[in-house]
Amino acid sequence: MPLVVLKALFLSSLFLADPPVNTSVTLPQQTDHWKLEKDKNGIRVYSRPMPGSRRKEIKVNCEVNGTMAQLVAFISDIDHYKEAVFRVEQAYLVKRINDHEFYYYNETDMPWPTSNRDLVMHMTFQMDPATRILHIRANNVPGMVPERKGVVRIPHWRSLWTVQQITPQRMRIEYLFQVDPGGDFPIWLANALIASGPYQSFAGMEELLKRPYYQNRTFSFLPH
Repeated sequence: MPLVVLKALFLSSLFLADPPVNTSVTLPQQTDHWKLEKDKNGIRVYSRPMPGSRRKEIKVNCEVNGTMAQLVAFISDIDHYKEAVFRVEQAYLVKRINDHEFYYYNETDMPWPTSNRDLVMHMTFQMDPATRILHIRANNVPGMVPERKGVVRIPHWRSLWTVQQITPQRMRIEYLFQVDPGGDFPIWLANALIASGPYQSFAGMEELLKRPYYQNRTFSFLPH
């Protein structure tokens, strides 16, 4: 099982989507037609075809023990990605705007025969004050870091976390993603990862959020 959620999701999602027809689309792109791929231990993984694509976009619904602050602390913790996150070749902060917006670079070590992938990600965190629902958006940004020979730059990434704190120590999460990984990926591997990758990722989330450096953190946009 991968050590942590985000890069396992990253690796699985690379195989799950061809380029969307309109790369400026905002998730979610459609409203229904989800197919249940896996339902185990309270984690439900869905897929549906992306218009104009042979592959799928993915949705995960689950409940996880932990707090929004712990989740945000992990996602914001770029310095620990290489030591803790599965198959990270390198990761570093490119630009931090504040505690709810930043840009970071990530290179993922891909298994042979595929080439490593990289991108610069723009992360934003927004809390709805009326509903107290947290939205975490991740979009790729071209041009901030030069492309490197032998590494394929991901041309399109869109993901959205919708997080609700349903008890003081339990969250309800919906995660949506679509990605164009660039280059070629084997379809057989894509099909194999549709359910297993996202499921294994979220199955390991609770242990991850217990790590000491994600405890007792505060953020300006979260209720204290």
